[in-house]
Amino acid sequence: MADIEGEVKYPTGFSMKDVVAWGSTGLVVHDEASQTVIKAPFWDDGGPRVIREREIYERLTQRGGHPRILRYYGTFEDGIRLEYVPNGSIRMFYHAQEQSGISFEHRLRWATQIAEALGFLHSAGIIHGDLTCHDIFLDEGLNAKVAGFGGSSLDGSELLICIAPSHEYPGPVLSTQGDIFALGSVLYEIVTGSPPYVGLSDTEIEDRYKKGNFAETASLGEMGVIIRKCWLGVWRSRVACSGPKTRYIMPTIASQVQDRSNTMQFGLDLDQHQQSVPEVASALCK
Repeated sequence: MADIEGEVKYPTGFSMKDVVAWGSTGLVVHDEASQTVIKAPFWDDGGPRVIREREIYERLTQRGGHPRILRYYGTFEDGIRLEYVPNGSIRMFYHAQEQSGISFEHRLRWATQIAEALGFLHSAGIIHGDLTCHDIFLDEGLNAKVAGFGGSSLDGSELLICIAPSHEYPGPVLSTQGDIFALGSVLYEIVTGSPPYVGLSDTEIEDRYKKGNFAETASLGEMGVIIRKCWLGVWRSRVACSGPKTRYIMPTIASQVQDRSNTMQFGLDLDQHQQSVPEVASALCK
């Protein structure tokens, strides 16, 4: 929604003071009255990514929606109206505070919630295609909400976005396996605070992935095992495990927190955290 001179055209009734996010194809304004946001394109025709995102949200709504995906409230002019999440993305949340102060339980909960959302997307014929912590948001209760479907695939359509090399599957990216690989990199960032191979060039990361040389995860305990299995293609989305004889494997991080060195990196004291750890990959199977 910008003219040839570069003047921004805001959704009707909104201005710069309402903008809460800005991207390469559009902006997001906060509608305080309804506590929703409007994601509006720069161009009047909306563009293919805006159309794709609207189609995907409509598909998800037809399927009943999912509590771990941003709620869709329909269109607004050339844009779409979505649920407002006051804590921004996980990446923004980490940048705004010392990530070491985020509890181990919160990280485990996010991992589980994201895996559940991804399984639902795949069951609806959607490949996210660019799953990163930039597109996973936190509501007022710090629950994870997956979003960012402007470049996603619907029913096998082409992806409309370039994938971050740190999250890019060294195989067919238009696949559920590509999303599972990206999930591994998302979990890695949730645990460590940074994406894999920060500091390396895109080419260096791509070369390492092609050789099966992934970031070190041995020091991350049971979560590291889950991450590595995502990267190695051990886990598959539920939708890829069809058939009456399918046995869904639902791995857990651990039955109890036992390794003090692994939990202390998250600022936890085992004396206060001797409880079962929730399942993370409940949307995945082997």
